Amino acid sequence: MAWQEGDKERIVYPGARRQEVVEELHGRPVADPYRWLESGEGAECAAWLAAQGDLLAAHESTWPQRAMFHRVVAELAGNGAVAVPAVTPPLWRAGRRFFLHRAADQELPVLMVSADGGPPRALVDPLEVDPSGRTTLDAWRPSWTGDLLTYQLSYQGDEHPTLWVMDVSSGQTVDGPLVPGRATPTAWLADDDGFYYVTLAQARAPGAAPRRAAGLYQIGSGVVAPKRQVRLHRIGQDPDEDAVVFETSSSQLSVKISPEGRWLMLSCAPGAQSGNTLWLAGVPAGREHLLWPRLLHDGRADGTQAVLTFGPGGRVYAITDAGAPFGRLCAVDLRDPRAAAWRTLIAQDPPAVLTGCVPLHTPATGSGPDPDPDSGSGSGEAYLLLSRSRHGVAELSLHDGEGHMITEVPAPGPGSVTKLTAPARGGEDAWFSYSDFVTAPAVYRFNLRDRRCRPAVPVLVDSASPGADPRQPPPLIRQVTYTSPDGTPVQMYLILPAQTRLPASGPPAYGPRPTLLTAYGGFGASCLPAYSPTILAWVRAGGTYAIANVRGGGEYGTSWHAAGRGANKPNAFADFVAAARWLIDHRWTTPRQLAIKGASHSGLMVAAALTQNPELFAAAACSAAVLDMVRYPSFGLGPWWVAEFGDPGEADQFDTLLGYSPYHRVRPGVAYPAVLLTSPHHDTRVDSMHTRKMTAALQHASTSGKPVLLRYEEGVGHGPRAASRWSALQADILAFCAAHTGLGCPGTPALP
Repeated sequence: MAWQEGDKERIVYPGARRQEVVEELHGRPVADPYRWLESGEGAECAAWLAAQGDLLAAHESTWPQRAMFHRVVAELAGNGAVAVPAVTPPLWRAGRRFFLHRAADQELPVLMVSADGGPPRALVDPLEVDPSGRTTLDAWRPSWTGDLLTYQLSYQGDEHPTLWVMDVSSGQTVDGPLVPGRATPTAWLADDDGFYYVTLAQARAPGAAPRRAAGLYQIGSGVVAPKRQVRLHRIGQDPDEDAVVFETSSSQLSVKISPEGRWLMLSCAPGAQSGNTLWLAGVPAGREHLLWPRLLHDGRADGTQAVLTFGPGGRVYAITDAGAPFGRLCAVDLRDPRAAAWRTLIAQDPPAVLTGCVPLHTPATGSGPDPDPDSGSGSGEAYLLLSRSRHGVAELSLHDGEGHMITEVPAPGPGSVTKLTAPARGGEDAWFSYSDFVTAPAVYRFNLRDRRCRPAVPVLVDSASPGADPRQPPPLIRQVTYTSPDGTPVQMYLILPAQTRLPASGPPAYGPRPTLLTAYGGFGASCLPAYSPTILAWVRAGGTYAIANVRGGGEYGTSWHAAGRGANKPNAFADFVAAARWLIDHRWTTPRQLAIKGASHSGLMVAAALTQNPELFAAAACSAAVLDMVRYPSFGLGPWWVAEFGDPGEADQFDTLLGYSPYHRVRPGVAYPAVLLTSPHHDTRVDSMHTRKMTAALQHASTSGKPVLLRYEEGVGHGPRAASRWSALQADILAFCAAHTGLGCPGTPALP
């Protein structure tokens, strides 16, 4: 496909047929000219996609830094990252520890087990199952004895896994397949006889009618076909015979069971990070299919959440944001477990957000050291280890069983503590993962005896990664505060090349530089300091990387999320655009040097800014994002997100959604910046129709002479993918942004 880029001559794009589709919605005409691209199948769409691939290939060859970014991102990814973990904290079961590990030369993490201190061995290696790298391990859970394991595999990113049961000692499959519909938590019975799991009500094979146990509790008035069910599966039993013990019309349902198998927690919510209902059911021995759940907490009206943590010795704790937007820890008395009777042990501590808590205990007097971290009886002295995040910096603190502070525990650095875990039946040790902008994720161990955190003993001899280069000095980190248009102060991280000479305040003396800006701003998710091959590769090339903690995230508790959710979602976009203006006004960058990038909800952030203020940006990279806010509930997991975005079926919410919907805000005759849109062909979470329609709209509308490109990918989905494919996608995004901001190109000011 021939093309020419320039100010006077437009690029020749693959023809996308425009339809005169106009609907009247809530009294307003809404045009949808590319509705035919909602289906990714058919000859016409296939031809259009093939032409888009040719156009992309022609442009990729002109990106001067592409080969460099592919090499550097791949090297840095050897250290691990959130999307491609190198190692995870262990999950203990009766002397066995289970963990994920990915060596630097491996494509996908492998589930490992180590028994009684012996060498680790592989349990589930997705590449042995499928050498093509298109099969991923979505979830896993060992039984309480550690003898059995459930694991769930999905193919080509479809996120519809098949569940199997393995004998851990032999590695042999002993049960399965089960088809839950989506990845499910599994809650094992204490004797390994079976487990509870969550499934889609329609996931049952046609004609099979699951039996409903006596005492079934159903939530939701007028619900005929519940969306989610909890079933009990006995090992070796036909899944069609699994008893349905609980069902709800809520789209989110999770289960958790106490270590001794006496209590089952059930949590229901209408969507991600929305107010939940929390239930507790006693599990009668021998009659585990009979549950009579009791409602403990109902946060549907006020949007609050609560979750239970089961500690050793039958202790039960609740973590909740009810009456505490930054989170508090409560003791639960099983004689009256209702939320109204919960006793606060550790109150909220604004502006620090409670991010985790694990119960610990010392051995009973005279018992001596406990060689099995998961064999504790809970009869010793109880402790609580808490993690918080204060302005993005992790804090750890040790408390006694009544919540009284004993001591602050120094964290490994000014970064993030995640995956805080401890043996379910108690012990003196806890494990967690630590990372910051310059430190690759590493597993640390906390011990009650010396009350210190130390790196865990390496579990494999090849855990060191060649991606670490001691010759490369670390980047500089600065945290700044800027003001959104409504006066709200917002925090932003600036990650700068190591050679940068900074004055006490203000931008570097050498003047504006190519800058890449991102934010998440949704679902209460926090952008905290964490190792990123993408960030380091951009900064090593001489650019500035900026991360804005906009409203809609969770950096400052549930109130911060609520301020950028639903009808308040435009606040998140305003914060993001204000970050761009601050960077320009303070001479960190210029509109000709500023790129924005994001994926999923972050991609929506990018697309909203792109269509509202195209003049501010030189380039934008938008990946797997929700972009048609009028029709999003009809595709993928759209119905799950109504609590976050709003319901286009309601007139007042429709006006807000249409007001910022990126696809509907594209206007012909506007000089849009260079845009790279990326998507899997089949994305069961965020349907790729969003990306196809947005690509066609921008290609038709833009008059800037700058390219609008589509990178389409087969064999992957919205979630995990092989390390090489993850690295290739990130490298292409960086190379595209570098080409259109001048990073590494002739004329870019040299760093002093």
